[in-house]
This record gives sequence, structure tokens and C-alpha cells, in this order.
Amino acid sequence: MRWPGFRDDSALILPLDPAMLLPPGAPMRLRLDGHVLERKHELHMTLLGREAGRALRDGIGDARIRALFDAFDWQPRGTARYALMHKAKPQWDGPLMAWSLIEHLQAPAFAGFRHALAQASELPLDCGVPHATLYVAGDPYGIGLGDIETYRRCFVREVAASELAPDARMAAR
Repeated sequence: MRWPGFRDDSALILPLDPAMLLPPGAPMRLRLDGHVLERKHELHMTLLGREAGRALRDGIGDARIRALFDAFDWQPRGTARYALMHKAKPQWDGPLMAWSLIEHLQAPAFAGFRHALAQASELPLDCGVPHATLYVAGDPYGIGLGDIETYRRCFVREVAASELAPDARMAAR
């Protein structure tokens, strides 16, 4: 995959083809644990969140980050392993209850890239959890799972593929 470039907020995200993760006929909405989640309009794997991206750009610069990105073979794949995530996001008028359904990704380059960045910058950057957010409720952008600790705090439960599928064809993908 090509270098995606940093977003204006310094996040580094790798766009993903929805067909790779969402089979034909995937529902637009899911009901999980009493919450209705809407399918996201775009799918991506976050390589660096805003804060980490900003710190790394300030520390080692865009060119070094891109060189490290280019050193890896980026071919993320879906695993058909899902998790329901929840986070109370602080807002000006009280917490926003945000829910996300993520699919774990097989992405060996992800941990290697983050490790290389941590070594180059001497910043504390863990290996993270490669995933794509498929469905959301509360916040259309998702939750933001930039590190392992945040993932652990937000994890609610594993979700069986059959809970996503209106019929057996989708559950067996």
C-alpha cells in the first residue's frame, strides 16, 4: 500500500477497502447488547493517533516516519474476530456514550512499524491493536483505540460473526 500521508490533525491512517472487511449484504445497522450501531462510511486502520502522530512528527519528522512506513509490506487482512467497545467521551455537556464494533486485523507490519518508530524516537509507543471500526453508535468517528491500555479499558466483549450476519452466508465468510 502507498504512503497515506498525515491528516491535518497529525493522525496517520491507512484507508481500507470496505469489500475486504464487509461482505456483500452486510447490514447498515446492527443491534448489539441493546445498542443500535450504524455502519461506518469509510474504513481505515489507525497507525498513529493524533497525539502520537504529533509527537513523532515533532521528534523525528515526516520524512523519517515515511521511510519507516515504506520499509514494511502493508497487507492488512480481516480475521473475522470482532469486539464490542465502549467509551464515555467527555463533552461540554456531559459524557457522550460511544460504542464501536471493531474487527481485529492481521497486520504484521503494524507492530513492526510502531516498534521502529519507538526505537527511532525513544518515545513510549506500544505495539497497539490493529483493527478497523466497522460500526459505531454515539460518535460517528468511533472511539479511538490508540494503545493497548485504551483497548483494554474500552473492551466490552467478543462478538461472534453470527451476530453480524443476517444469514449463514455472511457468518461463514
